[in-house]
Amino acid sequence: MTATRQKRRVQIVCAALLHIPIVAIAAYALANGFGEHVGILSVGLVATVAATLLIVPYIGRIMDGSSVPAAG
Repeated sequence: MTATRQKRRVQIVCAALLHIPIVAIAAYALANGFGEHVGILSVGLVATVAATLLIVPYIGRIMDGSSVPAAG
């Protein structure tokens, strides 16, 4: 398996794992009245998309061996 393919696999798995909380919230909302939980579903969706957009490129840089500047 090539390095690029391994990197993509890790990125896809991490992106998929980030969606677990939104799936749990959706399951709870469907069981207890979807209309009452639209607000928290929206917040969860935005947070999930934002986290995915931030983590996937980060993982790509790390696996390429690029340096990532320290926070702060």
